[in-house]
Amino acid sequence: MSSQLRTFSASLKIARRDLLDFWRAKQIVLSFLLMPIVLMSMFGYMFPTVPKANQFVGTMPTAYPNLPVALVQIDRGSLANAVAYEFVNIAQAQQLFQIKEMGSFQSARDSLVRGAIFGIVVIPEGFTDAILGKQQACVEVTADETNPQIAAVVQSEMASIFSIISSNISTSYMDSKGATLNPTFMLQPVSIIQEPLISGTSTTFQFLAPGFMALTVVFGALAGVGFAISREREQGTMDGLLVAPISRTAVVFGKVLAQTVRGMIQAFLILGLSMLLFGVRIYGSPFVMVLVLLMGVASFVGVGIILTSFAPDQETAQMTVMLLQFPMMFLSGIIFPVSSLPVWMQWIGKAMPLYYAADALRKVVILNAGLPVIASDLLILVAYSFITLAIAVPLFQRQMAR
Repeated sequence: MSSQLRTFSASLKIARRDLLDFWRAKQIVLSFLLMPIVLMSMFGYMFPTVPKANQFVGTMPTAYPNLPVALVQIDRGSLANAVAYEFVNIAQAQQLFQIKEMGSFQSARDSLVRGAIFGIVVIPEGFTDAILGKQQACVEVTADETNPQIAAVVQSEMASIFSIISSNISTSYMDSKGATLNPTFMLQPVSIIQEPLISGTSTTFQFLAPGFMALTVVFGALAGVGFAISREREQGTMDGLLVAPISRTAVVFGKVLAQTVRGMIQAFLILGLSMLLFGVRIYGSPFVMVLVLLMGVASFVGVGIILTSFAPDQETAQMTVMLLQFPMMFLSGIIFPVSSLPVWMQWIGKAMPLYYAADALRKVVILNAGLPVIASDLLILVAYSFITLAIAVPLFQRQMAR
């Protein structure tokens, strides 16, 4: 019994020592406490509560209220005007969409590619004539295919609105014309044609692959550089590099170059497997795609160096980097749309360079966007690169001099 007590007492002492060591590492403690708070807050807002439908007042619930969409009215006949007016009234009264009227499909498509809107409704030429001729009329709906969740919501809510409009038209004709109507027209005077933004983008992974590529490259730059520096400091091999007849700037950029090559290899491995196994296609320029990936790496290597310059060991560096990685993964629009988040969390997501790297890469791969379309994303990534590296290099030199 005494031997068991001694073992138990020794175990308690070892546990007490480890907990005291943990408590003294303030940076690890801070990351340890913030991680569950950040994760719970993030996921709590990421899956919004959808209000229940109220059959007595005709409310239409939505998880993404007031999504901006374009209305392109080509037919200017009386019935087309009436349908457009009713569509706008229902969409805004139910807080489903913010309607922006545009003169042509091309101008609306350009706005969708830039990310200013999430969908397009076109009332084509001949709409009024079809209704007057008691024939089924069609409206064309195009959704933002770079975001499958939002696209599904837009298409579903458009169908609900035009179902109401169609029922109203059918009722008015039945009251006035009786049973002499075409059965198809009587059941559904207005139908929806789903027009794809890019033909052939049919698989879900077509939309996920660019985000995963950006995520892999960025996380490789953030974690790889930080872990490489902290590991060499902990093992003592960094001292050998610092006393070598080379500048410390060369040490930093050597680490950066190695992690960039590793990240690019992983990104192209993801792309190759996506094309081979899941039918992913690249619609844009491979040169522009590589440029976006390189800018994504450059925007994060400085952040990784800054975070790990203050870390005394590899464990602290890992905890600090993980605290930044998890929010970025879910707040940057890689897996879930940021539109579902509160405005203040959307600002946090859009303050992270991963948001702009993923956004630009999706536009290039899926929408065949050129440099002018993604110029704003690239400028933000360039600004991040210059600012963080301008801070990181002298900070690294100063910390290594201690």
